[in-house]
Amino acid sequence: MASTGVRIGHGSTVRIGRGSTPTWTTLSGVQDFTFPNKAPNDVDVTSHDSPGNSEEFIAGLQTAPDWALSKHYVPEDAEDVLLQDLEESRELVLIEITPAGATTPHVWQAWLKTWLPGVPVKDAMKGEATFKVLHKVVA
Repeated sequence: MASTGVRIGHGSTVRIGRGSTPTWTTLSGVQDFTFPNKAPNDVDVTSHDSPGNSEEFIAGLQTAPDWALSKHYVPEDAEDVLLQDLEESRELVLIEITPAGATTPHVWQAWLKTWLPGVPVKDAMKGEATFKVLHKVVA
């Protein structure tokens, strides 16, 4: 660890929680990812009274972004079967991200839009799971 406390992301985990009392599955072979971008929409409230001849905005509702995750693809393994099932059912799940070195995970409610495996000739098989993220879950 650097003197500033920064570290590499190796060892971070992503889990999917399914059910009312979640059964958790840790996804293996996860590649680089970011947290879901839940920035609010800008609502234009510009009027003839806006100061300084400038536009005015207020924060609107938070977006429900698509969030993509690239991971290794092993045909018909437990994770592939899970992702295929979630893509078909569109059920709400929990997405839990625990960065390397953190003790408190970040959790969002989401549903799986697509699971797209890739089968290249000269590289490892990988797939991309794209979730629609609804909101952050507060413990």
